[in-house]
Amino acid sequence: MAVNGIGNAATLVGAVVTDGTTHASNIGAYGQWQVATEEGVTYLYHAELDPSDTDAEIVSPGIKGSWVNGQKIVCGITISNAGADVEPGMKIEGSADGKNWAIIGSEFSADLTPNATGTLVFTADLSSYTLPWYRLSMNDDTTNMTTIKFNFFVSGLNSDYTEGLGLDDVSDSFIGGLGKDPS
Repeated sequence: MAVNGIGNAATLVGAVVTDGTTHASNIGAYGQWQVATEEGVTYLYHAELDPSDTDAEIVSPGIKGSWVNGQKIVCGITISNAGADVEPGMKIEGSADGKNWAIIGSEFSADLTPNATGTLVFTADLSSYTLPWYRLSMNDDTTNMTTIKFNFFVSGLNSDYTEGLGLDDVSDSFIGGLGKDPS
């Protein structure tokens, strides 16, 4: 089974990730997050991916544990170009070493309906997790999504730990998701 990250080429078509070997900090394979703010809520996204291998598992750029540990975050996918009427799933995975991955909780969706454009939003409860790395994963059953184009996004990150995001003077408004678990 092929696993592809976002990559960092001028035309984003995906790049090979080898689980067990490729580290989540490798932006050549995993790609890189960009930062945007809408109505005072800051979130991470990546440039639109037009995957050359549409029947591979596709994973997001690495999400640092310090950004999300102990948080309930909002994440999802925006499909800008519809693909085939197949049933790819989506989930969040965690890693202790940035190379070997396991699903956190249960799958967000067993069928993302990639044959329709639009945005799908999910909540991930990481309030009882403290791992160094996370990533979003789509299509681990490797169905062929043909012409799909999309991008992943994440919000609700911990504003105290935004190193590496290129953000200066970030306020608590950076917490765009549900924030820390009050219990």
